[in-house]
Amino acid sequence: MEKKIYKQTTGGAMGSSLTLTLANIFMSNWQKNIVEEQTKTGDFYGRYIDDIFMTWNRSEEKLRKLLDDVNT
Repeated sequence: MEKKIYKQTTGGAMGSSLTLTLANIFMSNWQKNIVEEQTKTGDFYGRYIDDIFMTWNRSEEKLRKLLDDVNT
C-alpha cells in the first residue's frame, strides 16, 4: 500500500489544543442567547465542544426565531 501525504490548506488541525481553545471561545459566545432562553423556562442545554443537546418546550416558531437570531 502506497503512503500518501496530504497538506492541510485551510482550517485548524483536528485535536490541537489551539483549535480546541478557539472552538470553545466561539461556542461560548454563540451559546449565550440560547442559555438565557433555556434558563427562563427550565429547559436543558448541554454542550461538549461543538456538539449540542437541548430540550425545547415552546413552539416551533419560537425555536426557529431563536436559531435564526443565534445564527446571524
